[in-house]
Amino acid sequence: MADNGAALSSSSSSSSLSEGMYDVFLSFRGEDTRYISSDSLYRKLAENGNLKVFRDCPGLKLSDPIKSTLVEAIKGSRMFIVMMSSNYVSSSWCLVELVEILKYSNNGRNRAVFPVFYHVEPSEVRYQNSVKSKEAMRKHEERYGKDTVAAWESALSTICGLCGQHIVKNKGYETEVIDKIAEQVLAKNREIKQLLNRFDSQFEAVESLLDLKSRNTLRMVGIYEEDAEIDKTTFTLELYYKIKHEFKEASFLLGVSKTLEESADGLKNLQKAILSDMGVEVSTVDCTSTGSSEIKRRLRHKRVLLVLNDVDSKMHLELLARSGDLFGPGSRIIITTEDKDLLDNYPVIDGVETKTYCIRECDEFEGNKSSNHIVKEEYVVGLKKDFNDVIKQLMEEDSRDGNIVSIVGMGGIGKTTLARKIYNSDEVKKLFACRAWATISKDCREKEVFKSLLNCLKSSTSKHEDSSSEEELMQKVRKCLTGKKYLIVLDDIWDTKAWATLKGCFPENNDGGMILITTRNDQVAYFLRSKKPHHKLSFMDKEESWKLFCNEVFCREKCPPKLERIGRSIANTCSGLPLAIKITAGFVAKTKRSGDEWKRIKKLLPHLRIVEDKECKKMKERLMLSYDDLPENIKPCFLYLGVFPEDDQICARDLIRLWITEGLIEEPIQSGRSKATPAELEDIGEQHLKELVDRNLVQVSQRRSDDKGVKTCQIHDLIRELCISESKNPDNNNNNARRLSFPKDIGSYAWVVTSYSKRLPSYCAIF
Repeated sequence: MADNGAALSSSSSSSSLSEGMYDVFLSFRGEDTRYISSDSLYRKLAENGNLKVFRDCPGLKLSDPIKSTLVEAIKGSRMFIVMMSSNYVSSSWCLVELVEILKYSNNGRNRAVFPVFYHVEPSEVRYQNSVKSKEAMRKHEERYGKDTVAAWESALSTICGLCGQHIVKNKGYETEVIDKIAEQVLAKNREIKQLLNRFDSQFEAVESLLDLKSRNTLRMVGIYEEDAEIDKTTFTLELYYKIKHEFKEASFLLGVSKTLEESADGLKNLQKAILSDMGVEVSTVDCTSTGSSEIKRRLRHKRVLLVLNDVDSKMHLELLARSGDLFGPGSRIIITTEDKDLLDNYPVIDGVETKTYCIRECDEFEGNKSSNHIVKEEYVVGLKKDFNDVIKQLMEEDSRDGNIVSIVGMGGIGKTTLARKIYNSDEVKKLFACRAWATISKDCREKEVFKSLLNCLKSSTSKHEDSSSEEELMQKVRKCLTGKKYLIVLDDIWDTKAWATLKGCFPENNDGGMILITTRNDQVAYFLRSKKPHHKLSFMDKEESWKLFCNEVFCREKCPPKLERIGRSIANTCSGLPLAIKITAGFVAKTKRSGDEWKRIKKLLPHLRIVEDKECKKMKERLMLSYDDLPENIKPCFLYLGVFPEDDQICARDLIRLWITEGLIEEPIQSGRSKATPAELEDIGEQHLKELVDRNLVQVSQRRSDDKGVKTCQIHDLIRELCISESKNPDNNNNNARRLSFPKDIGSYAWVVTSYSKRLPSYCAIF
């Protein structure tokens, strides 16, 4: 249990970039851990490890309420160690503290949380099944209410689901476990510091936009991320503590839109938080109008820093920053958002300058070299054979086969994960003298790609690169690669147009240099003449799916036997798509570890994936990119796939005939000729199906006897959900058209097609 007083115990020295932050927040309860394990761990981290550690003081009173200084310390910590003893759940303070830790760490996803079970079984903490724990929770419920206790129980379940250490009484040496914990924390700290160093130039860029030296005007900067793997909250928190000393008062509000949407008192609570963070008594705030008046009265003459984290709409932004006279001259407001257009041409405050900044994939330092891509260490399930096959192709230097190797597959299937694994492997590091990574994306910006490659290939870069022309940058990349054995990864290439410009940066005589591309479209791989066979990623099998699911839910620990059956069933609903497995596991990880709860989640999953969860919305957006990239004449054919039942094998011939019957196949424009023949329409339909297969939106189940055409095919459940949801979009054409549907409970849809074809008008007569 951490101290809420003014005196904070920490090491005197720290190498952190943001001096206001703590490297570690050490949370515990009880005399048994205070003077033995926690003190030993503190010394190893603070004194021997030179980390800045927040911990409690000996004079702490258990009856004291949790105060803002403690929340501020949690907010400003990069890692958390939670030491739980047999008395842990009896402390309401510890439980409130735990909720705050999980909130600011995003349940351990954005910031590391290390649970330590001190002389207590994890199951006792998770389920409160001892007599002592049950009695403690009963008393909590009487005093604080059912809702509060339910939130505490959820937090206990979550913390127990994270990877941790167990100190067992009278079994082994405690010092060995403490040493292991310290080793893990120090390793994580090194990883964090490397990331912060890579962010350093981006901090400078945002500080330049904020123009901190100017004290006459108000300024607002919106921050969004280009890559979902870069956490904008972590980035902005580091920036917040780096610059807050420049201001009289400062406040960081987490999850603004979520708070406003989930509670009728959301705005009032946020107003109170602003005032509290900035040292103002908040007891007088009883309504939102009072809150606004109080903020204006207390802060209008002060230079303040306000961070509004996760703002999803202009309406929410207006509620907290609609007036330019709330804060004093020189104040700065930072917005983090997923909507990069939120501040564009939007007069939030009269006369205020609004800027936007995109957090891009940043440098990975390796000796004197750097890569523009964040390559995070992650536990990769499967892909061993895929890894070996691609490495083998990269090692083949026969010029007749070219120097391009491709990884092809649908969105979310793991192309980038495999490319990362290869890029960081010892095999590749030994084989290639230099490596570089650039993410291309659908909206390819060639100049940015060349700059990214230069950041990887040059030992140092200078700001003059920004003023160089696209041609100059291309020539600089070419010069860096000439005469070297290199590996260049071009991740997420969408079309052949991008390659027309990018290929100019590669020397004609590549001297063993290789290019690894990832793409959703097999046609791109053919156009680039990549080595055959193109490496096409397949879905995970059931065991791989289960292994990935367990890793995401239990952090590589074993699943309790009583949950394995329902857990495997949930994992199987994802049909082997890694992205879907991770997001589904994210739902499960947030819930209580019980069979009944998991069964409830399984029933809700189809609805959750479409509507509720932010991560699922991101997943749908990634899949939508493939739909948006389709030619307009093929989109209706793609959406039509939603009428087929889940997991059914679709006969290609029947599918094409149904497209024709429904009028979805456009006839070619022909002058002086009669209407297209049925055979010609079927040929067009086959080309449309081939296009969908090449783009990995449709999977081939069986080939025809000639091994060229498609006999049967199927689509992933998430693709089917996309077809259904997008078909309901009023912006799409043909929404008023009548469509066949094939209910699952009838059995094989082929029977329905056969029966229904007798009643079909028009083109059905030609079959």
